[in-house]
Amino acid sequence: MQSHGAADAESVLAAFARTPGDVAAARRVARQFAELDEGERSALLWSEDAGARLVAVVLLVQAMRAHPDPELTDEYLAAAKAERFDDTALVDLAAEELVGAPLVGGSTGPLFALAKSDVAVVRRIAVVATLAFAKQGDAEVPLAIAGRLVRERSDTVQSALGWVLRETGKRASEPALVAFLERHGRFLSPAARATATEHLPPAERDRLRG
Repeated sequence: MQSHGAADAESVLAAFARTPGDVAAARRVARQFAELDEGERSALLWSEDAGARLVAVVLLVQAMRAHPDPELTDEYLAAAKAERFDDTALVDLAAEELVGAPLVGGSTGPLFALAKSDVAVVRRIAVVATLAFAKQGDAEVPLAIAGRLVRERSDTVQSALGWVLRETGKRASEPALVAFLERHGRFLSPAARATATEHLPPAERDRLRG
């Protein structure tokens, strides 16, 4: 464990530079620097360096697991809204825990607000965050957000829709997913439709892929 005194954004970057630079490496480095203070973490999150941003997002998720705090969500979303995230991994490894999980059992209004964002990555956050609901057996919230965004052409959003719809069918309600795809499936990109239906019985899958 790194001591408070020695840990700063530069030493995190130096440690990450000695790794393959993937998500697994970012997790290892984030564990090593778990005691990094908020100011140094913020410097990483707002850095021009893609690796710095990746480690910062993992640090936010670690912090949320240790001590849930809405300020961690706000910090994450501020960077996303400022278009600091050019890699969908920054959404996919964090949105469920930082944005979705805190809303389970409460108001889902913030998710619908994110779905209206002008920033494609923020709209992807709205989609991926709903995994927190699907994993609790709630198909309604994921399908409502998907319904708002299904006509979107950007792959940033479409690729997330395919994955989250599949998980909603597997974990919450297959009949609700099938009904959604019967109504809206034609708006999904072919790749998203293929992903959304891949766990369904073959005859059902072929019918919905049309």
